[in-house]
Amino acid sequence: MDAETQSSSIGLSLDGQGPLFKQIERAVRSEILSGRWPSGHRVPSEHSLMEAFSTTRATVSKALSKLTEAGLLERRRRHGTRVASTTESHAVLGFLDVRKDIESKGRTYSYKVLRKRQVVAGAQTSSWLAVEVGTPILILTAAHCGFGKPEVLEERYISLQAAPEASMTDFEKEMPNTWLLARLPCTRLRHTIRSEAATASQAKQLGVAERSPLLVSLRQTWADEMPVTWVKLSYPGAQNEFVGEFNPLEPLSA
Repeated sequence: MDAETQSSSIGLSLDGQGPLFKQIERAVRSEILSGRWPSGHRVPSEHSLMEAFSTTRATVSKALSKLTEAGLLERRRRHGTRVASTTESHAVLGFLDVRKDIESKGRTYSYKVLRKRQVVAGAQTSSWLAVEVGTPILILTAAHCGFGKPEVLEERYISLQAAPEASMTDFEKEMPNTWLLARLPCTRLRHTIRSEAATASQAKQLGVAERSPLLVSLRQTWADEMPVTWVKLSYPGAQNEFVGEFNPLEPLSA
């Protein structure tokens, strides 16, 4: 096949770039992520895909298996392949883009800083062991909102030793991630995922029941050897999941 885009009889377009199984994988992924193939949509059979792209069952199966592993497809013997049940998924690798997630669902995004204060590292920042005791820290409590309603809660510590200007920055105008990455390189990142029960305050803000499960993303970043920020993002567990996919043969995007 040449590098030009090839359209099939089943409505999928290949981009002509790289191995055929990857082209099929990208074409199917595009249909799912665009919403053209919604949850429950029946994916063309392996035989139909083989005929459409003049390829083998092994090639088609490899493409569909990759998408199943990523949580985008559900494959059941004798029942065919369908787009996975609707769940709000988030990439585990790299930075979670909460704004993109909310806007992709058609909701107007806003970031609200609920509280901002300065402390020194110690008992109040015991979750961030990487930073030395006595380091000046800015603590932000914030909410990522869709149509003004909190959907994800954020607690963030910023080292004022690494980024002293943070104490005077209006983070409702420029989000902390964007602001920090524009000033300091991220040379090391540690990401942890766990579950927690919603406190009374969290439940009220997120509109869920107290003690209901929250999915929690914990992230720490460094610039060279200097700790820069610690972030805790709390998502309602019933509507969200985290999905990570890594292909060592393809470069990671930022």
